[in-house]
Amino acid sequence: MFRTISVIALVAGLSLLTGCALFSPSYTKPDIALANVEMLKANLWEQSFRLKLRVDNPNDRSLPIRGMQYQIYLNDARLATGVSDQIFDVPAYGSEYFELNVRSNLWRHVGDIVKLIENQQPVDYRIEGHIRTGLLFSPRLNLREKGTLNPADLSF
Repeated sequence: MFRTISVIALVAGLSLLTGCALFSPSYTKPDIALANVEMLKANLWEQSFRLKLRVDNPNDRSLPIRGMQYQIYLNDARLATGVSDQIFDVPAYGSEYFELNVRSNLWRHVGDIVKLIENQQPVDYRIEGHIRTGLLFSPRLNLREKGTLNPADLSF
């Protein structure tokens, strides 16, 4: 009798876990692009930037963004690392912009990047990390995006 109840409880528990997958659908990884970099302030020890990112959702349903962990590189120099607790939804087959205020110590690399920008040479970027798409059992999407910024389009 006890064994039968245990088996029924185990099967019910496994059914509930399988049912949770229905409540946390999987998503195709969104494309995330660095749309702009704006320098807010700089001194010898720390620089502050506002990064504008665009998220493109290739899914046929809204993509909930519930948090993000990231590292951002400009020309292989780490610009920033951190987390964001911004909450927003990206519509199905749509795009959404959001901003991150980040602090960095790029002092040893700033001169090289500023020279590239002054000479109107492109600046490569890379974004790595992951985003959360919901609550408890929701999937985590890993990010590894890269691209090039045109200095004429940057705000400094």
